Amino acid sequence: MEITRELLLETLTLEISKKKKLSILGFLPFALLFTWVLLLFLTPFTQPPHTIYLGNEGKVSVMDNSAYITTHIHNKIARWIYLSGDFMCHQHANRSFFIHGNQMAYCARCTGIFLGLAFGSLIGALYRVRIGFSLYLLSVVPLGLDGVLQLLTPYESSNLMRIITGTLVGTFTALVFWYVVQDLQEFSHK
Repeated sequence: MEITRELLLETLTLEISKKKKLSILGFLPFALLFTWVLLLFLTPFTQPPHTIYLGNEGKVSVMDNSAYITTHIHNKIARWIYLSGDFMCHQHANRSFFIHGNQMAYCARCTGIFLGLAFGSLIGALYRVRIGFSLYLLSVVPLGLDGVLQLLTPYESSNLMRIITGTLVGTFTALVFWYVVQDLQEFSHK
């Protein structure tokens, strides 16, 4: 298949237009994700200041901080959030934000991804979205480049860069989700 200029422009498209009719159900993903992000930022306040520090040795998909979390975090919701972070995130302290003197349950990049998912879900609830797949892949490049450079060179990214690249990926992921949902709705009405 020959890649033409038109095909390339089509795959780099992002069109956003006002929806003719808003649906309460359409706001459900945003409401759930916003609640989750709010909980991520509030859980450090459930513990006394300067009591949650998870170190810099964690790994993704390994419950390596669970013993510490279960013995130090007594609020059940906060414990569940930190345990979910233990499984889904490396939870390195030097790559995480601290609120109220306590380390957040997820690193800056994962926190950014969740922020972006919430933001993109709000856009998708309010607007009709059409996004080309190549544009989505392009949105992942800064995150990938930042991560690979850290892995292969002495470069150390900042938490600001991590949250920005995570938010970018999260936002575009949510926009792709809404694009697929809208296409499925249109297909089912034909």
